[in-house]
Amino acid sequence: MLKGIIAFGLTRRTIVLVGLLVFVASGIIAFLKLNIEAYPNPAPVILEITAQAAGLSAEEMEKYYTIPMEIGLYPTPGIANVRSTSFYGLSFVRVTFKYGVDYHFAYTQAAINLQQNVSLPGNQVPQIQQSSLVGEVYRYQVVGPEHFGLTNLRTIQDWVVTRRLFTVPGVVAINSWAGQLRNSTS
Repeated sequence: MLKGIIAFGLTRRTIVLVGLLVFVASGIIAFLKLNIEAYPNPAPVILEITAQAAGLSAEEMEKYYTIPMEIGLYPTPGIANVRSTSFYGLSFVRVTFKYGVDYHFAYTQAAINLQQNVSLPGNQVPQIQQSSLVGEVYRYQVVGPEHFGLTNLRTIQDWVVTRRLFTVPGVVAINSWAGQLRNSTS
């Protein structure tokens, strides 16, 4: 069989050369159209939307925050699915878009739908963060002595840790979760 292939290649050089040119040309075209990135994102656009309300149970968060946000996000074009979880004082909604949807389009449409279709208690505005399989690199927890308190830990997070992390090259965003915010009047 190998002798037959070699004999064919040597006797019909024109066909072999044309086939080789077609192969090389298709390879060049494929290379030019290929999206080459240092860190390709293997997942579609994912947005994480959160809302916090201190003192509310998971059931109350589901009723007053999570369900209205889910319903308000359903008309957003390009959505593949909406998943949510409600915790004590925290509502978490993850929106996954179809492959090929542009991040800025998805973010803008989700923000518009949240603004127009969702009315949360106390006129609270939900926070939108981008999520990615390669974008989230590190999670950490700020801890201190028992008597230190959640408000002081959150203050250290916002005023010390966040500012130092932003000096690291490549850090684009830091999403702080939980802890009690210090009142601006105190």
